[in-house]
Amino acid sequence: MSTTGPRLPPLPAGEWSDVLTRVLENSPGGTDEPMHIFTTLGRADPELFRRWLGFGGALLAGNLPGRLRELVILRTAARFGGRYEWAQHIGLAVEQGVTPGELVAVSNGDDAVDAVEWSPLERAALRAVDETADDGIVSDGTWAVLAEDLEESDLIELLMLIGHYMMLTTVLGSLRIALEPRAEALAQSVPGGPAA
Repeated sequence: MSTTGPRLPPLPAGEWSDVLTRVLENSPGGTDEPMHIFTTLGRADPELFRRWLGFGGALLAGNLPGRLRELVILRTAARFGGRYEWAQHIGLAVEQGVTPGELVAVSNGDDAVDAVEWSPLERAALRAVDETADDGIVSDGTWAVLAEDLEESDLIELLMLIGHYMMLTTVLGSLRIALEPRAEALAQSVPGGPAA
């Protein structure tokens, strides 16, 4: 990621809409250390911003188990160079039972991932992220394993989760959105992961 600073500065407090203010009040850091993702994407058309919040929120409150969701988000962010999303989800992953060793594994290369004893569903979900990164599509073999444990709607949700965080990592990277100090400290607490 470039170190030349954000392409669009975060909106200052005096320019926050009511929607943005409510989002920040319920986010880590609150309004004292507002999350740059929201204060930057809040510059978008208000209707686009509102709908994106709804879509992202639906994925975070979806039907996939929380632990699986966070593993997939972390791996997607790691594979697509999304330091911002990776750092933001470290704490969420820990809350869902992801261990420090598992955080390091999903944040690093294939050898690190392979060294962990994942459940068959978790291993297949992580493989789905890797196949999406490498080939742009989930293989039939991985799909078959996922389909053993997930309903059709959950399979679609998993693919949308991968796609959404792939999109976010590229959007945030192109905007050069910087981590807040709180999130940067989290990022530095886990070896590996996307580069600063």
